Amino acid sequence: MASMAKYKAELRRMKRRNAVAHEVNFLNITAMMDMMTIILVFLLKSLSASSANLPQTSDLSLPTSILQGEPSESALQIVVSRDRILINGNELKGVEVPGCFNNPADAPKPHEPYKLAFCPGDSRGGFAPKFKARGTATDLEISALLNAVETPVRVAEEIAKNKGKGAQGVEAMILFDRYTSYRVMTEVMFTLGQAKIAKFHFLAMQASK
Repeated sequence: MASMAKYKAELRRMKRRNAVAHEVNFLNITAMMDMMTIILVFLLKSLSASSANLPQTSDLSLPTSILQGEPSESALQIVVSRDRILINGNELKGVEVPGCFNNPADAPKPHEPYKLAFCPGDSRGGFAPKFKARGTATDLEISALLNAVETPVRVAEEIAKNKGKGAQGVEAMILFDRYTSYRVMTEVMFTLGQAKIAKFHFLAMQASK
């Protein structure tokens, strides 16, 4: 008859031989609830930062941009600095750009960081009446600018036609000084629109993160 110690040793050996991997055959509800809570919080945070939260109502239709990519090679380059206007690198002689600040000494220096400023020129008539087509401060059309872009616009139209893009319209790449008043921007864009420029590209510096 085998001893008790030998019996127990044989029993342990049989258990090890017949041992199988542990298998989960039940659901842990607590762990599943924790997982669903994490997913729900993630979705709520994602939706709160999404543009899909913009109000969509029957009386609100957001505009659609038709511009894709960079401006074409035939696009006009319009530069409006604090003192002058340049068209494809050529200065528009005799036209004075209204300053954003009543006192030029208040204008930030070029090396200073940008700061939000209210331009007193916004409430005025923009360019002086002598530069306007109708000679009034409320007029939006700048005569000298319109006359100056007529030839470049015709050249751009011919280039577009030769490339089979006559129906696309003439493009303009506009560079405004950061402290250009809203009124000056409006008058420049209106005048370019009168010159049959249909598309506008605005250049801006990307702020460092």
